[in-house]
Amino acid sequence: MKDGINQCGGSGIESVDHFDGVGIVRIRPVVNKVEIKRAKRLIVEQIPHLADIEFPKRPVEDDGTLRPLFIGAFSKDGLIGAAFVTPGIQAAQSFLGYFSASAGAYQCAELVRRTVAEVEGIAVVDEYRRRGVALALKRYIDAWAADHGACLVLSVPTNEAARGLNEKSGHRVLEPDVLLMLQVEYADGGPCSLPFALERGQEAGYSCWAFLPIAKPGGMSVRAGQCPSVASSPGVSGEEYFAVKWETRDGDGNWIATTSRLRGVRADVMD
Repeated sequence: MKDGINQCGGSGIESVDHFDGVGIVRIRPVVNKVEIKRAKRLIVEQIPHLADIEFPKRPVEDDGTLRPLFIGAFSKDGLIGAAFVTPGIQAAQSFLGYFSASAGAYQCAELVRRTVAEVEGIAVVDEYRRRGVALALKRYIDAWAADHGACLVLSVPTNEAARGLNEKSGHRVLEPDVLLMLQVEYADGGPCSLPFALERGQEAGYSCWAFLPIAKPGGMSVRAGQCPSVASSPGVSGEEYFAVKWETRDGDGNWIATTSRLRGVRADVMD
């Protein structure tokens, strides 16, 4: 299987041609209300708990920043796969849940919203499964997010197939009982905020966090890490602490880990 990238005017990713062994599948943003309706129907049919999401009813103009976006996979048979990605709205809301009373909180929350991409769901029609279409959609999302100012892509796999898709695309997949931690950083890597745990409900049954650090913008950014939901052994002072493993990637895509300690993390993030 091979992918070919088409550029739009030399700037921005317009589409990716995915060769699935039978024919060409083109991966691109949807362009009209009809395609949005079909993409939404496919996603909700296969991922019913997303039915309550407020999906856009028409394409949102591309201004170079993250925006709610349907991405479609198109073959000679029409739409055969779809994905929906949004700016970091949930992550920004979680940040404000912790720090709304702090100075500069709303500016930091806006940074989180602009630089964190959240993948809500990916779906492929039955006849085209196991041909790499979902993986092509996933990789398109990562490239599109990096091209639109994101430094981090988040998703919540809700079954083993989705977990495997994230692992195959190079995302770090956490165990269900592990907390995803985020922290706003200055351009030099120094902390701009305290770390905070991103909430994840379990209404849909099995779920876990997955993340991928991507192109880092020139200014402030958001880093991600993992933390056990149970405190580690007491430190020297006798206080319990949580060890956070922060993970980034170098220019070659190799994972780099550092560890820090926290004295407390909200206990209700796994409710």
